[in-house]
Amino acid sequence: MSAYHKLNDRVRELVKDRFKDFEQEVIHGKTQAERSVEYQKKREKHRREILASVGTDLKKLDAAMESEGRMQEAELKRFLEEFRPKALNRRPTAASDAADAAIHSAVLAESGHKVLPVFASSIFTPDRNAIDGDLDWNNGAINSGWVFPDDPSKIRIKDNYHDLSLCWPNRWGPPPEFAVHFTFVPATTATYELVAVLAFHGFYLLVADDGYFSCRFAQVKLTAQMNVHQYVNAGWKSFPPLLDLKKEHAQEVTNFDRTFFFDYTAALRAGDPVVITVKGVVEAFSHGGYTHAELNFYDGTANYIQPLFLSVQQV
Repeated sequence: MSAYHKLNDRVRELVKDRFKDFEQEVIHGKTQAERSVEYQKKREKHRREILASVGTDLKKLDAAMESEGRMQEAELKRFLEEFRPKALNRRPTAASDAADAAIHSAVLAESGHKVLPVFASSIFTPDRNAIDGDLDWNNGAINSGWVFPDDPSKIRIKDNYHDLSLCWPNRWGPPPEFAVHFTFVPATTATYELVAVLAFHGFYLLVADDGYFSCRFAQVKLTAQMNVHQYVNAGWKSFPPLLDLKKEHAQEVTNFDRTFFFDYTAALRAGDPVVITVKGVVEAFSHGGYTHAELNFYDGTANYIQPLFLSVQQV
């Protein structure tokens, strides 16, 4: 078996093992959601009984809420149809990314750093239907799954949530997760400084109109962790959130174009392969009727996550 296939099998083994935890979150989340639905139905029934007892005309209340809902739904649809296509059809920046990466790589190589391309990337999702395309999914519990994209240098992933409930969330699955994997074999037993560089090109969309009798908000969050595995996992290192916004009053679409550096220091033994993984969670969530949140590194030609390179230096 070639060295490439051995490394590929090792990365696949690590991904499959990590997906087990994600799969358990999917199962646990669905169980919790089913319990929550039953509880909220009882709460809603109790609240309506209280309103009826104080003389509220429930038919008029239902009609008023339905009318308001239709108005809010129409406004949300209008906003998405007007502004979302602009984010999808924006101009790609792949050429400038490639130029920047080449300059950084050259400077690092001249200073004694080993510069490595991404070996593989992977995506976890609670719902395979949410990601289009002819992908060779490895099926998980319920409708979850994981996949190795054909092109590891461009990861396409998104999360969105459109809430129709009044004041309680009904989402149960964990948000989708991506990971990039780099590999190398240390020539010397020593401590190494490892720096992974990833470019993020996407957009986020927030729509929420909180009021006196409502509890609406829209939220997007992007987080990342890094790990090193030679014989065992060295342990996940967490970084401050790359993006974390929560708004109660918003109607906005904003481009997100940033390059981030993720660092890890590890003691490694010579002669045996090392797998360095940077994983991230792409999360969008909204709460309250006719709210919408979206974090998108997927749609259009300009929106994706690109692992540029890994810098390796003995310290």
